[in-house]
Amino acid sequence: MDKDEHIAQLRARRQRIEAIETALESIREVESSLQEMREILLQQRKAERTERLADIREADKAGVPKTRISKEVGLSRANLYNHLKGTPADE
Repeated sequence: MDKDEHIAQLRARRQRIEAIETALESIREVESSLQEMREILLQQRKAERTERLADIREADKAGVPKTRISKEVGLSRANLYNHLKGTPADE
């Protein structure tokens, strides 16, 4: 291999490495965006669960049967009772 071929090979290697680094940077940006979205969704879920608990308590005070409340909110009756007692299990 002569000098020009070595130079061409080195340039090609550099281009491949730079392309990989560019792709990795794009992935990092997507990961960062996904992480931000995840945090927003976790906050929204927490707020919704807090509001759901208030709705559950209001429905219970209004005399809605617990089995019906359980069915409508998608919780087991045992977990519903835990919510009403203030000790909900992980969902």
